[in-house]
Amino acid sequence: MILYVVRHGETKKNKYGVIQGQTECDLSEKGINEAKKLIPVVKNLTIDVVISSPLKRAYDTAKIITEEKMPINIDDRIIERNWGLCEGASIDDVDTVKCWNFFLNNSDNGIEKVQDLLKRVSEFLEDIKAKYSDKNVLVVAHSAILRAIHYCLHSIPEDGDMSKIEIPNLRIIEYEV
Repeated sequence: MILYVVRHGETKKNKYGVIQGQTECDLSEKGINEAKKLIPVVKNLTIDVVISSPLKRAYDTAKIITEEKMPINIDDRIIERNWGLCEGASIDDVDTVKCWNFFLNNSDNGIEKVQDLLKRVSEFLEDIKAKYSDKNVLVVAHSAILRAIHYCLHSIPEDGDMSKIEIPNLRIIEYEV
């Protein structure tokens, strides 16, 4: 299976460094325009299945980049990480080292534990591998989900620091699974 993953376009809250988590937020004008620029890239890929997070910013991105020419399957397991009481706060107000370290992480402020995030993403990956083993799958989701996919496929670093990879908006990452 070839797995293509892409983070949704910029949202109005991304622009200001606000943690959205599972809170709904619309794409910004920039996010919409950048998603449209991804259309020719997606057209050049062979995609059999599209799966999106249920959150509007991911689903709208999936609709734009596929030009609504493919059915979009929704999977709740790839909804963004629950940031608990930190949703709506500035990213600068959160201890990102603790939030993204496999060994230091906990559920302070109701933030979904990294271990729980990895478990649900791992289950998602196992299911799509079983269902679509001979297909090319495009997943449109969120930075935490794409980070979790990366570490489910490549294992956790020895120091537990899962913040080492950058997950920009609208960059397609390809994995052979």
